[in-house]
Amino acid sequence: MELAKKEDIALETREDKALDYAQAITMVTFYIGDFLLGIPAERVVEINKEIEITPVPLSEEHILGIMNLRGQIVTVIDLAKKLKVNFEVTPKLNLIVKDEGEASVSFVIEEIGEILEIFPAKLEKTPDKLEGIAKEYVKNVYQLPDRLLLILDVEKIIQ
Repeated sequence: MELAKKEDIALETREDKALDYAQAITMVTFYIGDFLLGIPAERVVEINKEIEITPVPLSEEHILGIMNLRGQIVTVIDLAKKLKVNFEVTPKLNLIVKDEGEASVSFVIEEIGEILEIFPAKLEKTPDKLEGIAKEYVKNVYQLPDRLLLILDVEKIIQ
């Protein structure tokens, strides 16, 4: 019987960590009220401050209007209203997100968080007892050391 060498075990551990890191998803996080929300970084085009929003009469309640982003007309969505969060967002930041159809939309948010690497194996389904937010727009949750990250379903929000 042959014993495993210490060097062989250390090499395997490093390879496992590299594999986990390769499978990680980069998330852009932001806050609305007390909720920490996230969307995949690949969907984020840019983050802007204080862009002029032109109101659109007779639009849905969660649509603040439209904005001109370098010649492209972008729909501006009040994410707090869309998610039914009881929080009044003062339009400080616009998170520009690319839609599946290559059109962009803007989510008005209060505060940007961090860029996080999360691992798909640790994603959990949305708990039934999640209160204060419309659960149909939350795709998954991810437990961070100090709080819960809610992963948003961008396609459902944009529809």
